[in-house]
Amino acid sequence: MKVVGFIIHSNILIALSALALTLATQVQLGMDPRAHVYLAVIFLATVFNYNLHRYLTFYKNPNADKNDKLKWAKEHLNTFVALILLSFGGLVVVLFFVKTEILYLLVLLAILSFLYSFSFPGKHKSNFRLLKIPGMKTFLIAFVWTGATVLIPVLSEDKSFDHLQIILLFAERFTFIFAIAIPFDIRDMETDAQASLSTIPLVFGEKNAMNISNVALLLSLSIAIFHYLDMKMAFILPAYILSILTVFIFTNTKAIKNLAFYHHGILDGSILLHGLLISLSLFFQT
Repeated sequence: MKVVGFIIHSNILIALSALALTLATQVQLGMDPRAHVYLAVIFLATVFNYNLHRYLTFYKNPNADKNDKLKWAKEHLNTFVALILLSFGGLVVVLFFVKTEILYLLVLLAILSFLYSFSFPGKHKSNFRLLKIPGMKTFLIAFVWTGATVLIPVLSEDKSFDHLQIILLFAERFTFIFAIAIPFDIRDMETDAQASLSTIPLVFGEKNAMNISNVALLLSLSIAIFHYLDMKMAFILPAYILSILTVFIFTNTKAIKNLAFYHHGILDGSILLHGLLISLSLFFQT
């Protein structure tokens, strides 16, 4: 159980999930899954980004012990800091081997990732942040994840891709991540309300927020069906359908929601499952 706790609390699981989605992108773009330097970029950047954000939150939050991940960071501070330093050092090294376009994209995604942690300059910097725009928190998360796991592989490859294929893949990935992000917003309703943030559950209510999440899942599946039938890649659809059904069960079953590690274990793990199922679907094509 300690190993599972470490993988979850250290953000290794969420980094593996990002890695799996990027491998899935290779299959969805018509390639065979293969090792590439941008896979290391995705993994290390995710570990660094999530742990750095948690480190900043840890020192700004006087009630850190009330949050499992922040409590773990406090109790394992040396390990936590080591993860940040090692992932940053590794990221710096691998960035020397990527295209300039990837660096530009990573800078943009990094800015978007950290915007919600910092106030804008100016007279009202203490009470105005980007995330106070209704629903912006969820949109940012979905856009950053989609940009990283879809656009980085596209820009890294020397071949050109059909623009419609990229747009469809971006749309189905965005709506998938968007749907999974909403339960996290529901969990954070109290703290988000205290911070005067306008998340989807706070604006529309918890029940309507889950309805929006379910619609996003259905939309992701609908786009995928059109996409892979049109591209003659129907072998991906069984994996996609199974993944969407699994996430729907996870997000709508009360008993599952009450399990330990629900958000950072089960929901984050469902992203990993999504990527793995699509990647493995390649071996079942006829």
